[in-house]
Amino acid sequence: MILMSIRDLIPKDKHDLDAVRKIKQHSANEINDILPELFEWLQDINWPVAGELTKILPQFGDILLPHIRTVLRSNDPQWQFSLLQFLIRELPRDTSLQLTDAIQRIADTPTQAEMLEEVHILAKEMLRDT
Repeated sequence: MILMSIRDLIPKDKHDLDAVRKIKQHSANEINDILPELFEWLQDINWPVAGELTKILPQFGDILLPHIRTVLRSNDPQWQFSLLQFLIRELPRDTSLQLTDAIQRIADTPTQAEMLEEVHILAKEMLRDT
């Protein structure tokens, strides 16, 4: 199948693993415009496409940083937890170290929502493991 557009790589539903697997055939520059939509699929780690994305996206390294930072500043602790637990841990070390300040903020001054979802505990564990 010839892709009509890079947008064809955005999953159509939570089971669209074919679209996700095709992402690894592209460069960081090629997928940059669809990263916001791809990150939305990481909001629920139980979706099949989310697990597959956490395996594929780390290869793109630093280009992910602005999107990860946006989520870590968001008011969605479950999304934050998913990124911390399943995506950030898989990033190349030099990329993940650039997120230390954002992770430190969650560990040191968590919001009430982050405390309720225990995101701050995960953040502390990750900082301890670096």
